[in-house]
Amino acid sequence: MSLTEHARHPSRPAAAGSRLDVVHVIATLTPGGAERQLEMLTARSRHRTRVIVLYESGGIAESMRAAGEPVEELQSSGWRKALLPLTLARRLRRLRPDVVHVHLLSAQVMALPAARLARVPVVVSTEHSLMEDTLEGRPHTWWLRLLYQVLERLTTHTVAVSAVTAHHLRQWGVHLDRISVVDLGIDFEAVAYDAVGRQRVRRELAIGPDTLVVGAVGRLEGQKRIDIALRACAPLLRDGAVLVVAGAGPLLAELRSLAGELGVADQVHWLGSRPRMGEVYGAMDVLLSASADESFGMAVVEAVGSGLPVVHAACPALEELPELPQVSHVRPSGDATVDAERLGDALAASSAAFGQRRWPAPAVLLEAYGAQAAADRVDAVYDRLPARHRG
Repeated sequence: MSLTEHARHPSRPAAAGSRLDVVHVIATLTPGGAERQLEMLTARSRHRTRVIVLYESGGIAESMRAAGEPVEELQSSGWRKALLPLTLARRLRRLRPDVVHVHLLSAQVMALPAARLARVPVVVSTEHSLMEDTLEGRPHTWWLRLLYQVLERLTTHTVAVSAVTAHHLRQWGVHLDRISVVDLGIDFEAVAYDAVGRQRVRRELAIGPDTLVVGAVGRLEGQKRIDIALRACAPLLRDGAVLVVAGAGPLLAELRSLAGELGVADQVHWLGSRPRMGEVYGAMDVLLSASADESFGMAVVEAVGSGLPVVHAACPALEELPELPQVSHVRPSGDATVDAERLGDALAASSAAFGQRRWPAPAVLLEAYGAQAAADRVDAVYDRLPARHRG
């Protein structure tokens, strides 16, 4: 059996009749891929779920609370950060969960020791962003790898968001039997095309109904290569198209400066983080993703599901599906200048061929990455791991 087959089907799950108490721990709930995934899972889980945010709640926390999901914030800052594992351990002892499920490295560092101090019987960690050369944007170093290996030994099991991620975990020494692949789930109804939402966003940004809008979605950090996306679409922008960038991050000032150098600053809208991405996708005519290293490619999958033509450099999720006519894959060359030119050529072709056409969401995409199926698979991971009390 291959790594992918074994990781996706590690064992037959236990009977799914009982409910567990599951506490999810994450550093923040500001809009991002992992945070939105957590919102999706808690809304659809069969088990009783609660979320603990270590630092900053953000817009997704507000959305979850509005939906009736229990979300609490530890509000750790300054010197309190040093006591965070003990603070969290005390809280977990009071809650007595069957499962603690931790997301992202900044939470893993604090929450995995805390869960073990609290003697939680099952500790699960989801690996969202282990890439070929980076971990959540941090370059691979010997000490980062050692830290990760120490933290991994504090878990009962690791969930990988794609087969590519599972492969990287194996390269980092995580045993095959301690990994399950659960592909990310997408709420395709939430990103479905909405003509009213399209008009609302375009009015907000003062974009005319006939203007070609190129979209880029992702955190403004090096891995996402928004700079290459800017260079790729600059010729279209100079001809009157508009680039809409949805995402926040440390490179905003640098990217704004680059847009100025390229002479397209007035044609770029920086939206920051947006909790309702459906209407943002609706305002676009084509999505450009220049990122060369992705664990899944959520923005690309969401865009295809919303009916957009897409030009992308990397999306493991689509590479596992049959070729789709509205998707143009430009494989990274290793040369940023070459990549910008090739992505620009593909973008120009897609824009000319498809314009403002909306494609129906492919059935194969809905079947592979539907939200409820992903939540059910995570529940099945909990079901087959030993827990203290069920009921």
